[in-house]
Amino acid sequence: MKYVVIDLEMNPIASVYKAERTTCKLEVIEIGAVLLDETYHEIGSFVTLVKPYFNSRIEKKYEKLTGIKTSMVESAPYFEDALHMFFSWCNSIQDEIQIVQWSDNDFAQISKEIQLKNVSLSIQDKKYIDTTWFDFQAEYGHTLGLEHNVSLKDAVMYAGEDFCGHQHDALVDARNTAGLFGILHDETKRQKALQYVIDALKPKNNFSIGDLFDFSSLSFSA
Repeated sequence: MKYVVIDLEMNPIASVYKAERTTCKLEVIEIGAVLLDETYHEIGSFVTLVKPYFNSRIEKKYEKLTGIKTSMVESAPYFEDALHMFFSWCNSIQDEIQIVQWSDNDFAQISKEIQLKNVSLSIQDKKYIDTTWFDFQAEYGHTLGLEHNVSLKDAVMYAGEDFCGHQHDALVDARNTAGLFGILHDETKRQKALQYVIDALKPKNNFSIGDLFDFSSLSFSA
């Protein structure tokens, strides 16, 4: 079993497309993924920009967030071709794979866009949509006993690691997710990460009711 860790970056569908926005409010503008072997080491990667169909430009907020400019996607493939490129890369892997996402938003986004854009999938490609994508954010929270979901950057920090690269770059985010995935599936590293989380989340002024009283002068007999 090998692992494909995926991340997406998006841009809003323009407000004039009111009907389309009822299905999907965003479009994928970048797909990034890394391939991990059985020992969770990176052995391959995939990345492509994606040209939005329902917006002629990358919105300023999203340009600042992702670093992706309108000029950068003008010659990029549209979603259908980009998705086929990604699935072709997956098909080239000589083993069974599990697709891993930081949260279930990535699978939901791709599914909605397939529906919105009437994307036709081959039988070979369709198997990746019919297969459950692993929600690593949920596993991370459950393993470390977190009550609420945390961002990828915070999750990396809680594990005692530095976030490497520019956040909201699809390949960078996929790579950081993959590194965290490897930590949580290594017993020694996982225990170390647990301690980092405990230290990071515990109250700074932690004391018990007993700390308010001095019992040293009292004696107790049976």
